[in-house]
Amino acid sequence: MSGEAVGERRWDALVIGGGIAGLTAAWDLVRAGLRPLLIEARGYTGGLVAAGSIGGARMDLGAEGFVVRGQAATSMLAELGLRTAAPHGRPRLFLPPLAPGAGTGSSQWGLHRFPDHAYLGIPADPLAADVVAIIGQEAARRAAQDADLPGAVGTSPEDPGDLASFVTARMGAGVLERLVRPIVAGIHSADPADLAADVVMPGLRRATAELGSLSAAVAAVLERRRARKDGAGSRSVDAAVEGGLFRLTDALREAIEAGGGSVRTRTGAQWLRPGGGQDSADGQAPTAWRVGIAPTRRGPTPSDEPVPDGAQEVVATDRVVVACSAGAALRLLRGIHGLPASATELTVPVGAPIARFTLVARAPELSGEPVGSGLLVAPTGVAEPGEVAGPAAASSADTGASGLASDGTAPGGGSASPVACPVQAKALSHLSAKWPWVGADLQALHGPDVHALRLSYGRPGQPRPQVDLQVALDDVAALTGARIEPEAVIGHMLVRWDGTLPPVTPAYRERTRLLEEQLAPVTGLEVTGAWVAGTGIAAVVEHARTAAGRLVGSHGV
Repeated sequence: MSGEAVGERRWDALVIGGGIAGLTAAWDLVRAGLRPLLIEARGYTGGLVAAGSIGGARMDLGAEGFVVRGQAATSMLAELGLRTAAPHGRPRLFLPPLAPGAGTGSSQWGLHRFPDHAYLGIPADPLAADVVAIIGQEAARRAAQDADLPGAVGTSPEDPGDLASFVTARMGAGVLERLVRPIVAGIHSADPADLAADVVMPGLRRATAELGSLSAAVAAVLERRRARKDGAGSRSVDAAVEGGLFRLTDALREAIEAGGGSVRTRTGAQWLRPGGGQDSADGQAPTAWRVGIAPTRRGPTPSDEPVPDGAQEVVATDRVVVACSAGAALRLLRGIHGLPASATELTVPVGAPIARFTLVARAPELSGEPVGSGLLVAPTGVAEPGEVAGPAAASSADTGASGLASDGTAPGGGSASPVACPVQAKALSHLSAKWPWVGADLQALHGPDVHALRLSYGRPGQPRPQVDLQVALDDVAALTGARIEPEAVIGHMLVRWDGTLPPVTPAYRERTRLLEEQLAPVTGLEVTGAWVAGTGIAAVVEHARTAAGRLVGSHGV
């Protein structure tokens, strides 16, 4: 921190927002020799990365892993002394039966192992036996035609930019409906028709055009993944931090403060203005920015933005990183002179009302890991994307319809399945099997046969899910075959993340790209966060590190 001016305090940099983007940016600023102030309007840092104790074991309540992409995230982990870990076990899909004539098998919903060689459900070999077992022979033959299509199909500038259109153009409806849609909906809480392909899978369309087929592009992604030497290489395309992803945000905050930075929660930015070009009272050079900050308290509901609750103070600085949520960021950016009003008139797509129910229970039937690391349930319909502004999160402690989304036809031909889905959950994670450290902690605390399960609820366009212990236990029984009685439950927690994962549509991505272009000439200001960086921790970390690097490079240290 530098000296002080009358009525204000000077900092080397101000980072607004304490999620993974803000923490990452502040950490990189500290590494460059700066002493930033990071403020977070909520009562904790980490954003979607949060931890809690259930059954005596500390575990992730929000994000628990990340899709491995580039080196920005894994190199940061290594420098912080954290180890990357791949999930243990192989996940499953819970799918309705194939339509009559599309393949053989049960007439009821059932479990299928994830294909061995696929990227978010897109197979490297559509005719592989494990792919055919899921989508049927006819759909597999259609998908294999991808190899014979010109590379320009689905990748030209005039083609739709959404993931669903891209997959369908290359491999057909079978791959989309029974592989990509269930997996993407489970991971991103959005339908692939609402997601920009180039954001969810950066470079995949370009690689398809260059290599001549989508299957070849997926094979190349998987090969690069296996060849990684940073501890993230394995059959899975996702990874975690050994001990829990929350260890990353904990380590970032500790490193920021150890390096001379400061972190303040329950403190929010109220306005952002140019410094005014006048010398400060102590004779120092004029600062580029002044920011009004104030104590905050929770909004009317836990999902609302926090509201000011106390006297303002002014921060003077040459460097500002706006890393808060979209609604708060756009409000601050409206005060920038010369920025067209249209630039900040963004309508942010609404995220699904997500509820996650985690329970710890004594359940010997789960010791055989009947669903591997977990499963994703096929979505029950395609929702129209709604639009609101501002994500939020809230937690509270201890407290199906039928068919697949389609145009009325099932993959492989015939009518869509009329068999009702027997569960309300959209996903189940066997946490104590997926992450061995969770299982080890529980065994040390409670002895053998104690397991942690997390069930996820809430899809785009559907009402806020109402979940209690009995709903969760009924879904566990239907999905795993293990009937857990309430008295066998050691602890449980319901956590809500309403609206926190808005779908990045092609149109929305273009608007944020234009906003970034318009902000590029503004000196000493960077904007980052998931709402501009795209989905996934790896994408957010890379974007935030690039933003921090520009601030350091433009001003020097």
